[in-house]
Amino acid sequence: MRQIRTLTVMIILLSLASLALAGPAGELEAKRPTASKDVVATTITPAKLTATAGGEVTFTVKLDIADTWHLYDHAYAEDPESFFIGVDFMPGEEANLAGFQAKFPKGEEGEFMGEKVVMLHHHADIEVTIKLPADASGTVELPFVLSAQACDDKICLQPSDVPVPVTVVVE
Repeated sequence: MRQIRTLTVMIILLSLASLALAGPAGELEAKRPTASKDVVATTITPAKLTATAGGEVTFTVKLDIADTWHLYDHAYAEDPESFFIGVDFMPGEEANLAGFQAKFPKGEEGEFMGEKVVMLHHHADIEVTIKLPADASGTVELPFVLSAQACDDKICLQPSDVPVPVTVVVE
C-alpha cells in the first residue's frame, strides 16, 4: 500500500513539474507559429513615398525572417513545376498602376530534407518600381501582397499571402 501511495505522489509531482515548466495554459501553443505570416515581417523604405502623377517611384520591401526559418528564392515562384513555393511580391487586384517591376534578392544555396534548394534567411530586400497613372492625385493607397512559405530544418508552415499596404503622396 505504501508503494502505491509513493508512486501516486511521484506521478502527481511529475505532473505538477511539467505544468510549471509549460507555463500558463496555451503559452506553448502561442509560441509555435502556424502560418508563414507568423515568421515574416515587412517594412517599406523609405517610409514616406512621393511621386508626380504618371511618374515612377521606387521603394524597398524589407523582409525580416525569424531566426531558424527560411523562405524560398523567387525563382521557385516562376517555376510551375517546382515543389517549393518561392517568395513573390505583386500588386493587389485593386492597385491602379501604370507599371510595376520587382527585383528579388538572390538566395543562398542550402539543403532542405535532403534536397538542394536556394533560400532566403534573416533579412532580404525586394526592390520595387511602380508607375502611377497619369490621373493619380492626393494620397494613393496601394495594396500589395507578399506570398511566401516559411520552413525551418524540419517542417514548412502553411503558405501565406501577407497584405503590404503602400502609401504614395502625389505632388
